[in-house]
Amino acid sequence: MNDILGDILEFLKTQGFLEDNSTLQENDSLSETGVIDSITLLQMIDFLEGKYSIEIPLEMITTENFDTLSGIRQSIITLKKG
Repeated sequence: MNDILGDILEFLKTQGFLEDNSTLQENDSLSETGVIDSITLLQMIDFLEGKYSIEIPLEMITTENFDTLSGIRQSIITLKKG
């Protein structure tokens, strides 16, 4: 499932939210590192829903699920299974 991480990183880089030479780790806080804010989060959710043909319920959009790359990946995996 590393392709999910690659897709997220590629989105962040192509949209200008992350520099190409960034060393972001799976468990780094995206909000604390300044990579995303609330607007970026909404754009990323829109991207993920389109990319993976899923619908992310509002109640699932929490810091635990969407503040780290690993949390986002796990959320996508969970939604794809359901």
